[in-house]
Amino acid sequence: GSRDRTRQCAVAAGVDAICVHPPPRGLVAAFKSGTHEALRRGAGIVVNLDADGQHDPGFIPRLIRPILDGEADIALGVRPLASASEDMTTVRRRGNQIGSWVASRALGLALSDATSGYRAFSREALLRLNILSEFTYTLDTIIDASHQRLSVAEVPVRAQARVFGESRMTHSVTKYIRRTGTQAAMGLVRRRLPRIFAWLTLFSLAAAAAMTGIFLLRYQGGGAGRHLPAFLASVVLWIVSTGFFVSAMLAAGIDTSRRLLEETVYSVRKLELNTHDR
Repeated sequence: GSRDRTRQCAVAAGVDAICVHPPPRGLVAAFKSGTHEALRRGAGIVVNLDADGQHDPGFIPRLIRPILDGEADIALGVRPLASASEDMTTVRRRGNQIGSWVASRALGLALSDATSGYRAFSREALLRLNILSEFTYTLDTIIDASHQRLSVAEVPVRAQARVFGESRMTHSVTKYIRRTGTQAAMGLVRRRLPRIFAWLTLFSLAAAAAMTGIFLLRYQGGGAGRHLPAFLASVVLWIVSTGFFVSAMLAAGIDTSRRLLEETVYSVRKLELNTHDR
């Protein structure tokens, strides 16, 4: 759906298959359509790279090696962010490094270039992944990979100067950080909601017990009137902890339902693709 003649150039180059979105539907929709068509045609590994020319296709054999060797489900082609690059400003490079460090700590994965669009996916990984974002698939796939317990490997690749100019995704650095940051935070919260509510329940219970203890100890010496604030605080905290506990139970139920739905979607995808293969 882009206006840079990608379709015409691909056809002229002898492409075997191409998915077309007559009205542009965005990066995520293009990624989903492309990977689905590749799987439908029987692909065991799917490689995705940006269309602006910064990714060298010559690194594809190196990129897919961890998947072929059974060492990873997803391979990320990571750029040398530690060194200066003519194609990436200092702000973007440092921002990517900080974002990758935060993602590594939050997801428990070793990531040095979390937003790289140069990636290889095994067939099993693509059948398992569920991308919910409408802005970019890069962070969503990593977050879901961590949730699905898929292994992720990094492969160093060379970054080339963009052939087709400025990236539209990162044209406004502030807007890009805001949207990707919000997307990543929502993705993490959505997948860890039961744990978050469980911790909130424990903290509020501890605070409620502490305030109740303070009130009871002081009540013996000075009566109830002088220590009414502690009593009210303990009552409020007990109510809040009960609310968090109920929320934790509801979140656990929703999480269980989501896991069952994910397994159902996985089975439907396999059945659909097996039917196409026949």
